[in-house]
Amino acid sequence: MQYFNQFKSYQAFILILAGIALASCKSNFAVLTIENSRPANEELPTDIQSITLMNRSMNTQFENYREDSLQVYFYRKGFQLSKIVLDSVASDTTIRALAELLFESGRYDVVVPLERNLRREFIESGNYGILSSIERNISKELSYEQLPDTLNPFIVKKICSDFNTDALLVLERFSNKVMADYSFEKVGVNDYHYASVDVKYDAFFRIYKPGKKTLVKEIELIDTIYWESSDYNQVRLFSKLPSVKQALINAGIKIALEVDKKLSPTWTSERRGYFLFSPKNDRGQQLMNDNNYDEASKYWTEMAQSTNKKIRSKAEYNLALMSELSGDIDGALEWGLKSFYSYYRHQTEAYLKKLKARKETQQKTK
Repeated sequence: MQYFNQFKSYQAFILILAGIALASCKSNFAVLTIENSRPANEELPTDIQSITLMNRSMNTQFENYREDSLQVYFYRKGFQLSKIVLDSVASDTTIRALAELLFESGRYDVVVPLERNLRREFIESGNYGILSSIERNISKELSYEQLPDTLNPFIVKKICSDFNTDALLVLERFSNKVMADYSFEKVGVNDYHYASVDVKYDAFFRIYKPGKKTLVKEIELIDTIYWESSDYNQVRLFSKLPSVKQALINAGIKIALEVDKKLSPTWTSERRGYFLFSPKNDRGQQLMNDNNYDEASKYWTEMAQSTNKKIRSKAEYNLALMSELSGDIDGALEWGLKSFYSYYRHQTEAYLKKLKARKETQQKTK
């Protein structure tokens, strides 16, 4: 089976490690900046790590409009009209843009099948909505503004199985209403021109996963984006505005951004640090500067066996940091507490508070 695009799996915290910027602080403490993720308000359950994206919003009312022809149509109407424009490229752009955004978040692996359009029919079959001749005789295509029934569990299970993903995200409804306006007025002996393009978008998504209760979440987005311009020269005026076709595509991208904002974590910069055992040529710092985190962990694990509680406490603190960088907050808390009880330092107490806050944030999303 062919795929349009398949994103391979990567650990989210590789992004963290790749983004580390190292800098020295005091003689016995090195400071670094890491990128930590903050869960989204509507982030999906942790058992959903991979998603197949498909499109059930398009029917025979949709068309791939030529950019120049569509623009000429609006010009011939005096650029003063409101019209529903069902553009297939704008709809498909929503799926492709959302796939890239979800993958780039580091939270999800994403598959976009080559054949990603599902039928908008009253009757569903088990073969991705492809109807038999008997079914087709009694089926009726749904209009663009109608919301289809939820997919039956067999279809959800088969798609997720075929593409080896945990969930299925479907664009169920999509439309754009373009509102164009143009006017001019006399300013002295010249005409001053005004124009605007508003696109009101309506999109509805469902997220399914295999099982008895397949529906996980529904997301409805209805909003308007707009552009406006003014100029003494009419040609310059319209050159400042996107074409109607591009405005439709931009609306699709805006929808994708809004969905990604709901489902994907955000990344924030936070300061961290680790203890040095030598003011010059510290072995741990050299390994960190070389991005050799495995060897740094081994080195500090050996140091954590020291009978000197001050040395042991520093090594345990550093191992707490390494656990956090690998995504193991529980392990980081465990090492942090060991450091705290081996020898008290204010850095350890402050770090434990940060780790506890991260742990509480994680628990809220489960």
